[in-house]
Amino acid sequence: MSGTAVAVVPTARRAPVVVPGWAWIALLAVIAVVAFAIRLRLLVHPGGLDASDVYDDGVYYAAADALVHGRLPYRDFLFLQPPGTVLVLAPFAWIGSLTRDGFGVVAARLVFMAIGAANAVLAATLARRFGFTAAVIAGLGYAVLFPAAYSERSTLLEPLGTLGILLAVLFAERAERWPRAGMLLSGLAAGAAVGMKIWYVVPLLVIGAFHWRRAVRYLAGAAISGVLIYVPFLIAGPEPMIREVVLDQLGRPRMTTQPLVNRLASFLGAPDLRRYLPTSLDGLLGPHQLGVVLAVVTLVCVIATLTLRDARVHAVLLAAGAVVLLASPSYFLHYGVLTAPFLAITVGVGTARLVGLLRNTAARTALAAVVLLAVLALNVPVDVTKRTSEWVPTTVLRPAAQRVQGCITTDDPHILAALDVLSRDLERGCPLWPDVTGWTYDRDSTKVAGQEAPRVQNLPWQRDVAAYLLSGDAVIVHRPSTGLSPATKRLVQAGPVLARSGDWTLHAVEH
Repeated sequence: MSGTAVAVVPTARRAPVVVPGWAWIALLAVIAVVAFAIRLRLLVHPGGLDASDVYDDGVYYAAADALVHGRLPYRDFLFLQPPGTVLVLAPFAWIGSLTRDGFGVVAARLVFMAIGAANAVLAATLARRFGFTAAVIAGLGYAVLFPAAYSERSTLLEPLGTLGILLAVLFAERAERWPRAGMLLSGLAAGAAVGMKIWYVVPLLVIGAFHWRRAVRYLAGAAISGVLIYVPFLIAGPEPMIREVVLDQLGRPRMTTQPLVNRLASFLGAPDLRRYLPTSLDGLLGPHQLGVVLAVVTLVCVIATLTLRDARVHAVLLAAGAVVLLASPSYFLHYGVLTAPFLAITVGVGTARLVGLLRNTAARTALAAVVLLAVLALNVPVDVTKRTSEWVPTTVLRPAAQRVQGCITTDDPHILAALDVLSRDLERGCPLWPDVTGWTYDRDSTKVAGQEAPRVQNLPWQRDVAAYLLSGDAVIVHRPSTGLSPATKRLVQAGPVLARSGDWTLHAVEH
């Protein structure tokens, strides 16, 4: 059969539009490449693939390496998150233990960036049924959306959780074609997402509510995933697992220094956009103003999306995620990915719906172009200039670290992996706290007048962290957020200097 293959895709108004098959393939390829490139740049500039990035990715990799070496989270070490990410990272940690830790870290990071690119492709795929315009805005919008790119540049919880929820929505939509397997697969994917981060129980319930007639298969799939991910660790350490994953998270202190409208600006657009604006515009588009503007535009797209029955789930998932983020006691940039895919899809579908109401071809093209350009303008400046990583001087520190005959401790476990001593120390039976500061949410949580005491003033924390850091034969501390007091710093850094580069110093510990 000759000729160009075509795909007939309904627009937001359900009018058939003929789109060449190669155009869809080209669009998805562009989306994947753009998404991967942005995530790669955010990590490697300026620190490189093995850079010191956010604290959390080192925690998860170290926990996975500890699991590979026979130590169970909750039972043998503190871990404040569900075990799913530890299981996913375990093969990379195993490879790192056979080769070198740094190789395992880099391989895992590259795969997680690819997962981010896959999430962007899934966003476009879910929007595709509402037209080419919806798919372009949803896919490219998610690819460049800063909260999504920031989250998916390394081995955090959210890339996997997002993948699970997007697959759950996709499989649920395919349930008409796959009546037996569709909702079961959807439940399996949503349950796996909750195995990465508890927050994903909210989208799990929203999807189930939209497909309540097939809820039995859906919930069965979610239960299967939950049993496979949670139960082995729950049996091994029921009390610490419940305390750390549930109670410690619920007891986290509320961030009172950041107004809610700033959170809104963060997960609806580019929170640092004002850095790249002329000074004359800074007062007009601060975080408060930007948050209000983005909220209004998003609300218009939500209303337009709600007029399409098959698209309503995306708007409701966006709203539910926004409520979770606004109600959460704490908020960090990468949390914004909870709403990111459904923000991109809702803006894409809502724009396609509004475009479909216009009769003038030029007006339709202009509206779609303005929305897409606005999304790019809000996010790309931050994507291509934001610095999120720090170079680790491994050429200086690694030889000295590998000459240490005993154990090395640190306040950031990624440093041990970057110096290729993480697996070695685990094999030696060295003590390891994968999440050093996690203890301040558990046994060392200290309140003064009903408020959580700052770490630098938390005496139980200073005592325990000093004991851990001085339990080895060498120590390197570098993370300001660890909150070491001046007295604790003097204790930890009292030993002879084994290697130094800038403000990175490896000290011997004199017992």
